Amino acid sequence: DRLLPRAGGSDNAAKVEHRPNISKNVEDNGTASIATSIFNLANNVAGAGLLTLAAGKATGVSGWIPSIAICCSLAYASSSTFILIGKGCEITGEKSFKGLWSKAFGESTAYVVDSIVFIQCFLSSTIYIGLLGDIFSALLKGRASAAPSVFGVSATSRAGVIVLIAASVLFPLNLIKDLSALAFTSILGLCAVMYTVMFMVYRALDGSYNTGAVGTVGRFIADKVIDPAPSFDLSSMWNVDLRSLVLVSNFGLAFIAHYNAPTYYREMKKESPASFPRMVRTAYAILAVIYVTT
Repeated sequence: DRLLPRAGGSDNAAKVEHRPNISKNVEDNGTASIATSIFNLANNVAGAGLLTLAAGKATGVSGWIPSIAICCSLAYASSSTFILIGKGCEITGEKSFKGLWSKAFGESTAYVVDSIVFIQCFLSSTIYIGLLGDIFSALLKGRASAAPSVFGVSATSRAGVIVLIAASVLFPLNLIKDLSALAFTSILGLCAVMYTVMFMVYRALDGSYNTGAVGTVGRFIADKVIDPAPSFDLSSMWNVDLRSLVLVSNFGLAFIAHYNAPTYYREMKKESPASFPRMVRTAYAILAVIYVTT
């Protein structure tokens, strides 16, 4: 802390005020580069958000222009609040939500924010591991007869896959304290997301899913791979109503990673006070482009 005299009094009676030594906090750097942090953050968010946006737009019947406006507005708002958490870490010198809460409201209620973060992450993990169980059990369906069983549960069944992945992959990953160790897999994950985006754009342009409203029927519609065929009769450029709140809710999930904000701040190598905001803005700009494209 620095002691600063206030005007209006003698030196002997000078009052002092405490201000955080921000330069000290900036020097307290992590090891992850800005590029690594961008990849980690974008991959952290995009994998979850990308899955629900199409359904959200279809359910809410939002027009293209309002949908893009909602996406960009929430990207800006989410990045700003993410940066504010980092700013709180910088000012207080704390590197966790518990520390930030203790400085703001006192240590006696610090359990509140820890409980909230735990519940949010636990429920999110439950959803994602269920998705992994659905995906991998379907991929391994043809090999069920040759798979070993544990306590009567096949390793290729949904329950078996969930237990196996949770014990051998997810639990060890949760023990990692330094996120920079995940840089390589984050790059692979983001590349997988970008591949998905590009493939979706390719299929949208090659007519494979054409319903016949604007020309020939696409081959995936004609051979009944998709049945019933999708309808775009309600698609518009400008429509926006209360149903658009469904898309707002989806984007709220699609941009959330704030429970990890102190960790990203702690692990990132900060060359200046502007480094963390620049990293966050860049990551969220990438996310907005991905979401608008899909």
